[in-house]
Amino acid sequence: MYDDIIPYINNKGEIAVLKAQSKNIKKDIPVFIIFLAFSFGLLYICTASSPRYAINPWNDANAFFTMGRAMANGATLYKDIFEQKGPLLYLIHAAASLISDTSFFGVYVMQSVSLSATAFAAYKISALYLNTGWSVFSSVLTCFITVNSGCYYYGDTAEEFCLPLLMASLYFFCAYFKNTQQNSIGKPAFFVVGFFAGCVAMIKFTLIGFWFAWAAYISLYTWIAKKDFKKAAINALIFIGGMAAAIIPWLVYFAVNGGLKDFINTYFVINATAYPIERHYSFLVRLRKPLGVFSERILAAPVLSAVAVVGGVLYAVTNFFAEKKFFSRMSVPFVAFLGIYIIYFGLRAYDYYLIPISVFTVFTFIFIAILLDKLFKKKSGVISAVSCVLVIFLTVVGSNYTNLSSRYAVRKGEPTIQSQAAEYIKSHNPDGVILNYGCLDCGLYLAADQIPQFKHFETQNLLYDKYPENIDEQKRYVEQHLADYVVVVPLPKTNINKIMENCPALKTDYTVVLTGKIPLHDLGIKAKELNVSFYLFELKEN
Repeated sequence: MYDDIIPYINNKGEIAVLKAQSKNIKKDIPVFIIFLAFSFGLLYICTASSPRYAINPWNDANAFFTMGRAMANGATLYKDIFEQKGPLLYLIHAAASLISDTSFFGVYVMQSVSLSATAFAAYKISALYLNTGWSVFSSVLTCFITVNSGCYYYGDTAEEFCLPLLMASLYFFCAYFKNTQQNSIGKPAFFVVGFFAGCVAMIKFTLIGFWFAWAAYISLYTWIAKKDFKKAAINALIFIGGMAAAIIPWLVYFAVNGGLKDFINTYFVINATAYPIERHYSFLVRLRKPLGVFSERILAAPVLSAVAVVGGVLYAVTNFFAEKKFFSRMSVPFVAFLGIYIIYFGLRAYDYYLIPISVFTVFTFIFIAILLDKLFKKKSGVISAVSCVLVIFLTVVGSNYTNLSSRYAVRKGEPTIQSQAAEYIKSHNPDGVILNYGCLDCGLYLAADQIPQFKHFETQNLLYDKYPENIDEQKRYVEQHLADYVVVVPLPKTNINKIMENCPALKTDYTVVLTGKIPLHDLGIKAKELNVSFYLFELKEN
C-alpha cells in the first residue's frame, strides 16, 4: 500500500495520493468479497456456531451469547448479570442476537465477518511483499491453520474477535519497518492502532501486551534511532488518545446505567484477584514462569505454534520483510514475545490462549510465496492465480476432516440433551425459571429461549475466599426456591452427590427429572473425550 503511494507524494502531491488510495480501495473490494465468501464457507465447517451444527457445546461460547442476549434485552452488564469478560465481547454477541435470538446463527455471521477482516489484513501485509495472487494465497493459509488448530476448539473465543485488530495493527507495523527512511505511517495510524488497543482492552485486557509493544517499539525507534523525542512523545499521546476513544464510551454507558462500580470491580479487580492462580511463587520465579507455561502449552497446537515461530525467525533473519538494520529485524519478534509474555503472566494456561500467535504464521506463508514467485518467474502471475483457487478450495474441503467441530459437534436436526431439557420445561412449566448451578452456561437458556432471571446465572471459576458472592447467591436462589429448574453439569471427576451435599436444598426440595451427556472433545495437549454428565432438577410441588 505505502509503496504505491510514496512516488505520488514525491512527484504530484496530496491530490495524487488520494487518487492512489482510491485506486487501491477499488482494487481491494473484489478481494474482500472473496475473503467474505471464503470465511463463511470455512467457518460453516470449522465453528460449532454455524447452522451446520445443532448447538455450540462449549460453555464459554454459551455464556458469551447469554450475556449478549441479556444485554440486547436491556440488562446492564455486571450490575444485572455477572460474567468476567469485557463489555465489547458481549456487545458483539448482543448484535448477533439481533440476527438470531434463538440460535448461534448470528454468532456465526459475526465470526465470519471477523475472519474476513483478519484475512484482509493478512492480505494487506502480504501485499507489501507480493502480488495480489500470492497475497491471497498466504492470507488464506493463515486463516486455515488458525481455525484448524487445536487451540481454536469449537470457535467463538474472545481471542478470535481480537485477531482482525491484531492483524491490522501488525500491518501498520510491517509497513513502517519495511523502509523506515521512506515510509511513515503518520499520526492517524497511531490513533487507529490505539483505538484497536482500546477495543481489545474492552474484550480481554490480557491481550493488550501486543499493542503496548507495538507503540513502545516505534516510539523508541523514533526517539533513539531518529533522535526525534518530540515526535515519539506526540505519537505516544495520539496512541493513548485512540485507546481513550474506545474506552470512554463504555465508562459513560456504565455511569449512566449505574453500573460503573460493578464494571470496575468485576472486570478488573475480580479478574486480577479472584481468578485461580499460583500464589506461592517468588517475584523472580513469576518473571520467568510465563515462558515455561507457554512452552508447555504449544503442544496444544504444535503445527500452528511451529509455523508461527518459524515466521518470526524468518522475519528476523531474512531480507524479505524489513530493513537490514537490527532494530527493524527485531520489531516483529519483540511484539510477539512481549504479547505472549503478558498473556501468560497470570500463569493460567488454556489452549485458546495460543490463538493470537496465529497472526505471525502469515510471514511463513509469505516466505513460501516469495520462493514460489521466484521459482516460476514470468509465469508467476498465472501460477499464483491458479494457486489461489486451489488453496481456497482445498482449505475448505480439507477442514471437513481436520476440524474439531466437523468431527465431533452434533449435526443440525439431531437431538441434544439441551433440546430435550428445553422440551420438558416447555411442556411442564413454560414460564419455569432456569438456573445453572455449580457450572458454567451449558446452553439451556438458549435452547429454552430464556433470558436469565438471576445476576449469578452460572457458577464462575473463582476463588471462594476472594469472591464468595457468586456461590452464596446461587445457593440462596436454590434455598429460597427462586429457580423452578436447576441444571447441573459437573466437571469430569466431580460427583453429583458432592454438589448436592454442598447445597442440601437441591437434594431435599428438588428432584431429578432428566439426565444425559454433553459430548465434548478436547484437542489439547492430551487429546481426550469429555462426555460430561447433565442433570435437570425440578422444584417439587410441595
